[in-house]
Amino acid sequence: MALPPLAWNHYSLYLHVPFCRAICTFCTFERTQYSKSSMDAFFDALLDEVDLREQSDDFTQATLDSIYLGGGTASLLSNEQISQFLGRLRSGFGLHDDIECTLECEPGTKREDDFREVRDAGVNRVSIGVQSFSDQLLPALNRRHTVATSYRTIEAAHNAGFSNIHIDLMYGLPNQTLADWKFSVNEAIRLGIQHVSVYRLIIFQDELLARKLGQGELQPPADAGTIEEMRRYALETLPANGLRQYSLTEFAKPGNECIYVQRNWDGSDYLGFGPAAYSRHAHHLWENTVFHHRYHELTDDHRLPVGKGITMTPHECLARDVAMGLCLLSVDIAHVERQSGASLDEIFGRKIAQLVDDGLLRRTRDRIYLTDEGLLYATYIMKRFTA
Repeated sequence: MALPPLAWNHYSLYLHVPFCRAICTFCTFERTQYSKSSMDAFFDALLDEVDLREQSDDFTQATLDSIYLGGGTASLLSNEQISQFLGRLRSGFGLHDDIECTLECEPGTKREDDFREVRDAGVNRVSIGVQSFSDQLLPALNRRHTVATSYRTIEAAHNAGFSNIHIDLMYGLPNQTLADWKFSVNEAIRLGIQHVSVYRLIIFQDELLARKLGQGELQPPADAGTIEEMRRYALETLPANGLRQYSLTEFAKPGNECIYVQRNWDGSDYLGFGPAAYSRHAHHLWENTVFHHRYHELTDDHRLPVGKGITMTPHECLARDVAMGLCLLSVDIAHVERQSGASLDEIFGRKIAQLVDDGLLRRTRDRIYLTDEGLLYATYIMKRFTA
């Protein structure tokens, strides 16, 4: 996809680091086995991509709202590489010292001294992939860390001065009981975690986890009724302990909501670097090439590593922004109309009225909200706008 030169204003930035120490059985993100030589080669290509993007686009009026260093495993970047990347953004991409900057971290890949160094470099939020506080459940996910490692990593981040620590927790895992899940949720509360993401395990047909289940190597996840109990336990227990739900999967203490998550879903612009990273600017959507060798070929040839993309019509833009916006539980009508240049009532008025009649949405003059019943059918509702 050939993009015109773009003028960036307020936007967020995502870095995809496509390496992991071990390949999780459930993950569908672009990733490969880590080696230091591969990481160093990737980082050189990344800096080339940053240079190419700065040369291509206009960042003179740009202001970064948030940065998310993810993957893969972003914490496999060396502290020096993290510092160098953030320093490069300060020189031409609108990075200021007070914006939210998240480092996604696998337990055991950073110690207290490392956290201090990356904090000095500009990282002020840490996302730790705990997944479960049960050592019996982690092997099914092919996670290399133990629960003790998770505790040490959380403590190290806290001791290094991080006051906004996030963890991921998963339910519906093979062999997981309701008691296991309750323990993990309550450990997050006991540890004083400021932000928790709650994900149901989705088993994709072509992933390693599906093959292991099919071959009888793992016990299947709990039945649908137990999984629903797990979901409801999190929805009730986390808010009751000060972690307010603000998206389909995110819970946070007041003031600790993730700006990057909010900007990613509300139709704002975001710029992605690295293989398979997504970007959006107004009506333009694109994805970098997913192939590592192609990423290196293009950057070596002084070309941006864009793989595919589209320019959305106003109708397509509105449909996407309403559907994605519902991930934040409600949609600002004026915002999505302004972003898309289309009228919500003209395009989706009847559909919204039907969903309101069905008890799945609630509408006020300014916003559309998912109801409690709508939370159960969020994917279905989103597809009603994008189908």
